[in-house]
Amino acid sequence: MATPGVGEDIEDICTRCGDTWHVVMAKLGDRVAKVVCKLCGSQHNYRGEKNAKAPTSGPSSWGRPRRRKPGRGSDTAAAPTPDFDPSKPPRGYSPKDTYFPGERVIHATFGIGVVAAVPGPGKVDVQFPAGARTLACAKAASALERPVAVVNLAVPDSPGPKAGSNGA
Repeated sequence: MATPGVGEDIEDICTRCGDTWHVVMAKLGDRVAKVVCKLCGSQHNYRGEKNAKAPTSGPSSWGRPRRRKPGRGSDTAAAPTPDFDPSKPPRGYSPKDTYFPGERVIHATFGIGVVAAVPGPGKVDVQFPAGARTLACAKAASALERPVAVVNLAVPDSPGPKAGSNGA
């Protein structure tokens, strides 16, 4: 059976919304490469079982091998949890607050973690069970003041009232 052409409907599972009806967006030869979800509009690679090829040298995308990001592989050892005081309850994380090493924080996505370091202004390194994350925190307050608007100040370069005008 021939594969559908570009612009025709095809069945595939959407990674975002779970819908099955898609439109073919790109083909490589006879193989469907990319599809667009008809419900949410997200674009992704076609994952149909009939057209899936077995990868020759590990996972690939568009024929190129994927690069591993350093420090994110499963072969790296987990960093030890920094020392903290278990008697103090964890604080809720907010990017507006300031944190210190050894404090425990609760993050909505990552869970409970311990502040490992403060690498610079506006950043905090937190060790979570799933791994370390750098989060935003309150930056140092600026010492600059806002300028105050001046009212009714005569500007020497501006032209004065026109001669001969009566103001009427």
